[in-house]
Amino acid sequence: MSGDPVRLTVGLTRCDEAAWREFHARYFEILKSMALARGVAPCEAPEIVQRVYLRVLRHAKVFQSDHDFEAWLACLTRCEVIDSSRRSRRRTWLGERFQQWQEERREEAPPASDERLADALHSLTEEERHLLTRHYVDGWSQDELAAAQATSTKAIESRLARLRRRVRSLMMDHPDTPVEP
Repeated sequence: MSGDPVRLTVGLTRCDEAAWREFHARYFEILKSMALARGVAPCEAPEIVQRVYLRVLRHAKVFQSDHDFEAWLACLTRCEVIDSSRRSRRRTWLGERFQQWQEERREEAPPASDERLADALHSLTEEERHLLTRHYVDGWSQDELAAAQATSTKAIESRLARLRRRVRSLMMDHPDTPVEP
């Protein structure tokens, strides 16, 4: 794609709307193809592209050549695909653990560590349990949670981290039973 990378990238760094429109028109399909080439499901590729856009917005810089700009975009896409995969695996593992806890909680005699988890979760407010359930069981992303609560993704990320620490701490308050690794 030949063009004027300096003009375009200067516009992107200045958050110029016309530059972003041009960027979208020129690079959306290219970025989508890059994501698909890295094994992303077709239904997830537009989400990856949107996250690449956010990375471009956060780290925009001026490039002198199309080749360098496109290499940078390829690097951002690769990083986003990797990060997305990690987020998905982390969410899946925690979601499975949370679901196991819920299923075992329904049984009459859950294991001691699950009782501690149940007690810890029960000590949280309904809003806090709801946040954990949406994220770890229902699979809501931090961005989706932030939008639903009209707050920033960073605020949700911090809140989830504090809740995990609190649950862990509450579970450790019962020294009579060993903690699972």
